[in-house]
Amino acid sequence: MTGLFTISVEGPTYFSPKDEDVFYTWLNSISSIRSVGGVGTMVEITLGSRRIPQRDLRELIAIFHRYAIDKRPLAQLDRAQLKWFRDPNKFWYKDVFGRGS
Repeated sequence: MTGLFTISVEGPTYFSPKDEDVFYTWLNSISSIRSVGGVGTMVEITLGSRRIPQRDLRELIAIFHRYAIDKRPLAQLDRAQLKWFRDPNKFWYKDVFGRGS
């Protein structure tokens, strides 16, 4: 699973212009992210690969949580080596994988 991979999400509500700047600066600081753009209220996050390092996935979880973005698209980044990601005791688990997973 290599090659560019894009996640599209409904963008967050920004509470000031600086808040929006911080959001995009944080996203663009993640090494796996190749570009961030979008149309209207949608934000498109393009990754270099679906197989991103643990530290980058943790940053995405944090950003999605901080900005109240739907975490379900992050499930697309799951793989067998990420047992911690599928831990049902983690705060993000139900938001990413749903209650019945």
